[in-house]
Amino acid sequence: MDIKSIIRKKRQSGELTEEEIKYFIGKLTKEQISEAQAAAVLSYIYVNGLTEDEILNLSVAMAESGDMIDLNDISDKIVDNHATGGVGDKATLLLMPILAALDIPVAKIASRGYGVSSGIIDKLESIPGFKTDFSIDEFKNIIKNTGLCIMNQGLNFAPAEGKLYKLRNDVACENSLPILAASLMSLKIATGSNKIVFDITCGKGTYINNKEEAKRLSKLLIKLGKALNKEVACVITNMNQPIGYSIGHNLEIRETIMALKGVIAEDLADVVEALGSIMISLATENKDLNHNAKLIKQVIKSGKAYEKFKEMVSAQCGDVNFVEDYDLFKKAKNIVPVLSTEEGIVESIDSDIIGSIAVYLGAGRMKEEETINRTAGITICKKIGDYVTVGETLAYIHTEDDKKIAGTAQNLQEAFEFTTKKNNSKSRVLEIIK
Repeated sequence: MDIKSIIRKKRQSGELTEEEIKYFIGKLTKEQISEAQAAAVLSYIYVNGLTEDEILNLSVAMAESGDMIDLNDISDKIVDNHATGGVGDKATLLLMPILAALDIPVAKIASRGYGVSSGIIDKLESIPGFKTDFSIDEFKNIIKNTGLCIMNQGLNFAPAEGKLYKLRNDVACENSLPILAASLMSLKIATGSNKIVFDITCGKGTYINNKEEAKRLSKLLIKLGKALNKEVACVITNMNQPIGYSIGHNLEIRETIMALKGVIAEDLADVVEALGSIMISLATENKDLNHNAKLIKQVIKSGKAYEKFKEMVSAQCGDVNFVEDYDLFKKAKNIVPVLSTEEGIVESIDSDIIGSIAVYLGAGRMKEEETINRTAGITICKKIGDYVTVGETLAYIHTEDDKKIAGTAQNLQEAFEFTTKKNNSKSRVLEIIK
């Protein structure tokens, strides 16, 4: 067996055996094959697909490429959630303290981001001192003591998945549903998750083009879950506009803190309540999703979720002063309003354009070695359904670079589409699949 025979077999639409998949992942992890060879395998998978058995075997092989963790000794109520990506996504940042405040332990292992969707680790590391590199024992101890902890996947969890994640973005295979399903499930296997809720975002600015593709991915993940004896549910959400109001690291942490204090964008609240309600139903005997949504609202209103967030930040060596006074976060040198040149009702906001602009401003990285500018980003002022007149502020650009203002403002205007018809903005949540 060698890598060239695997490349040839997949090029001819052959089904890879469990042994061939393990061989490929083993060589990839140890860097014993070239990047070109790995890219060839990915490209032929993208073109010719994978069978359900291949997806299962790829998931397990990637999970077993590094450390594995068992969380059963902490609690049998631990529920994980995972989003496939979304511009301005802060749902997980909110769900962690909300669930922990409801006595549901949260053990989150996440990664840094690439492209238009920045990672949750990047966002939390905007809080000075915030630490995510722990040993497994340290991780478990923090969960036992505080009820929640987030750890960086970059230590040695599913290292093959991390390599494939970067490579599939480099070779434009990021929207392959079989690869995406195997990637997502491998992380859950490696990190000990037995009850999982996936947020499958679809539309511009995501890996998934439309609801039909999102449903196919959801069904794949649920089948994988059953084969692995894991309880899986999926929430399909629409990315017809950025989530909430902020895109950019310091900006998103500020918005997260505000949301935990009760000032939350309606579309962000929709997603948090939908995901959180299902997570509560998996972890407890409370199966009534409407009742669970009320619990989420109550735990925010009471301030318990906010206090639990502060507790997490303190346990992970972050400066709690920045949570208590978010004005301490550094602001960009230039905060420039972008004015509307049209009148009408906002029909959609192109998340792909918004995300690309945020990366251009420095709020994202396209390569691992690139540095993030934590002050850079965009603040959205108008959302779908809002009426806008000529000259009103659509958004603010946050940048350190004077030269990027003019061109960025024009591009940002183009992200907004208007209509003359009244827009009854629908919920971002499209469907729940269990």
